[in-house]
Amino acid sequence: MKSTLLTAIVASSIALASATPKGVSFVKAGALSQRSIETAVPLTFTGQAFVDGPNVTLTGTAESIYNDLLAINPAYNEWDFPEYQERMHALGFTKESLLEHAKSHDITKLRKRGHTTCNPSGNEVGNWGLQCLEGIDYLGRLNGYCQAPAGPGGCARTSCSHGCGIFLCNDNRQSISVWCGNQVGDVYDIAATCERERTSYVFSLLGQIFRDGPPAWNTVVRTQNC
Repeated sequence: MKSTLLTAIVASSIALASATPKGVSFVKAGALSQRSIETAVPLTFTGQAFVDGPNVTLTGTAESIYNDLLAINPAYNEWDFPEYQERMHALGFTKESLLEHAKSHDITKLRKRGHTTCNPSGNEVGNWGLQCLEGIDYLGRLNGYCQAPAGPGGCARTSCSHGCGIFLCNDNRQSISVWCGNQVGDVYDIAATCERERTSYVFSLLGQIFRDGPPAWNTVVRTQNC
């Protein structure tokens, strides 16, 4: 039985990426290779720790970056930022709904601005609703931009927990920055097309979604040793 992904909630993964640098031409995202994953770099994040505060740049995974933001501002709460609220609502998420879809598998694919493949390099996450939940949670707490290195085939390891790897990849010849919340919608959109029911309420997942941008980017979900 095929589940439906996001109840009218995962609205369009609007390309809320950073502006295209002047003089830089971007290419459309291409197929993932195993080497792209093997050479993936830690995630670089740029965003605010305080409302109306300066940007900070941090490197790690979504989880470690979130913890670094808390170290800078113990009262950090992403929902305090007006920009964050606006962008998450544009994606169709509320504070309450952000994780419920991974838990319930009640997901409806509404986004059309992307192409999904279910057979990139790698193996399926055995129970993505459980294994990827932590990564989705921490990624959704970042109010700022996630950077992927220059491509083609440049990838950043956004999250790796419980055997679930989430990657931000880039085929442009320059590094790119994408609003981090877009990847939350990407994971749900991949699941809308690619998840497979193994047993009752256990769904496996392997997939990759391409966004045209500009700048173009793609998100990969697959099993990963963490």
